This record gives sequence, structure tokens and C-alpha cells, in this order.
Amino acid sequence: MHEACARPGKVAIVLNPCSGTLRRALPRFRLLARNVPGAMVLEATTAQEIADAVCHFQLRESDLLVILGGDGTLQAALSILLSREPAGLPTVLVIPGGTTNMSAIDLGARLSAEKALTSLSAWLAGNCAAPKIVSRAALRVDGPPYQGPRFGMFFAIGAVVNGVRYYHRELRPKRVPGALGPSLAFGRMLLSALKNLPHDLFPALPARLGTHRGVWEGDWLLVFATTLNRLLAGSRPYWGTEQQPIHLTAIAHRPRRLALILPFLLRGRACSMIKEQDGYFSHNFTRMDLGGADEYVLDGEIFAAQGTITLAATAPIRFMTF
Repeated sequence: MHEACARPGKVAIVLNPCSGTLRRALPRFRLLARNVPGAMVLEATTAQEIADAVCHFQLRESDLLVILGGDGTLQAALSILLSREPAGLPTVLVIPGGTTNMSAIDLGARLSAEKALTSLSAWLAGNCAAPKIVSRAALRVDGPPYQGPRFGMFFAIGAVVNGVRYYHRELRPKRVPGALGPSLAFGRMLLSALKNLPHDLFPALPARLGTHRGVWEGDWLLVFATTLNRLLAGSRPYWGTEQQPIHLTAIAHRPRRLALILPFLLRGRACSMIKEQDGYFSHNFTRMDLGGADEYVLDGEIFAAQGTITLAATAPIRFMTF
């Protein structure tokens, strides 16, 4: 859903100097951020630093928070925003400064980080067309009460966790540029899965999933849930028909006919070949309980899990992109 775009009261920028795109030309991005008219700029890298920066700005609903970083930076910012003042959130402008930028791209970002910052300055000065605004729910992830909730756009357990760990261990140190590294990790995951052989990326994950549609318990290859429409490389691997904001896809460990079904699965094409009894299902939902996982991925970051995890949709958030 697209909305009209009003000029913000305050403009605040959180710049993550360790994000993939930014660190390759950090002085240039620092200068562009400082030149945004009237903007407050803070640099932050860790989740705690990002939370401190967002709190320091004391933004209101009429203000604009600019996230200049990757998926993990956005996830950390959403977590502090939605934990503190979920009813009066500022509009969040997402600029793709990370490695994969999966969230930013799906929310509508089409310009590079440099061009987006230039367009932001021009818009605030009255010399450029307004950015796009889209309303989208986020995921709320609740574990044990002492942890507090986390918020993000993409959640996964199983092989995705191992794929993220493989990327950080094997590919990121080699400085594979841009989204190529995560894409290579994704490709290796698919190739290994298609061979249907035992592999350290694909241990069986015993878990229990419960939604309004029922309960599923078994050994899983992967389970993921997201409010994004398209994922890495433009894939859309879900085919649920319910009018609910969260897409859920689960694939059993050693599913049948994966090589034949995979092209349809990645495009989200429901067809007679994709059957639940063969190890595939996809539904849309607003709440799910998940038990059995000891870790999960949220927007590219790995977190420890304990006991039952509850996933739920937030109210729609106003996102802005160039």
C-alpha cells in the first residue's frame, strides 16, 4: 500500500560504518550524510550502539529516521523502535548500504546508497521528487521473557542458519563483493541439497510448528517466515493463499523430488507436484509458535533460542525508499 509523502519534522541518520557497501567508501558516505539538510548523524555498529543512537534522537511520528546500513542495521533499529514506542513510530527511510540489502530492495529501494543520499538531500531542499512510502508489517520474535522481543523482516531456522554461518566463515573473509557472497552461499546450499547426501549444512532439525492452520512436528531441512515479498536473487519461495501478512514455508529433511520441484518452489508457483506429504508446505499467518530450535536467523544475524519461540506480525510500519 503506497501513501502520500509529507516533509518530516526532524531528520536523523544512523550510519553503520561496518556495513558492506559503506566501508568500501566510508569517507564519501560520511560526507554525504553530513550534507543532508538539517540532519542529525550518529555512527553505530553493534545492536546496542544502534539502539543508543535511536534513543538519543528522541524521534516522533512526524520525524524521519534514516537507516544507512544493511539488513542487520535495520533489524536492530526496528527492535528498539518497536520495543519502546510502537504507537508513535517515525517514518523509516531505508538506504541499501549493506551486503545483500534484501529488506531495502523488497521495500522498494532502486537507487544506490550514494544516489539515495543525494536524492534525500535534494528532496529536503525542495529540488527532487518525493521518495516512495510503503506500509509493511514486521515480524515480532518472542523467546524467554528475560530476552525481550526482537523485530525484523526475515526469520529462519535450520539450513539457513548454517548457510549464514558458512558465508561468514568462508566467503566474507575473502571480501567477495556485494550480494555475490550471500548468493554463492545460497547456491552452494541448493547444490548440496539437490545431491540429497549427508552434509554439515543440512542436519535434521526436530521442531514443532503451530499456526491457526494446525500443528506440524517432524525433522526439518529449513523453516522460514517473512513479511518480505521477494528474497535473495528475487526468489519468492512461498505459495500460501491466506490473506495474512507473514509468509511461512517449511521443507522437511530429505524431501522428495527436490530437484524437480525446486524451480517451482523458488518462484512461489503452487502446482500439483508440491505436496505436503512429500515434505513441502507454505501458509500465510499472523502468529506461530515454534519449539525445538536452539538458534535462529533474523535478517542475517544469528541469535540463540531457548524453549518456545513465538512469531507474530506487528502493525504496519511506514517505510520510505528512493
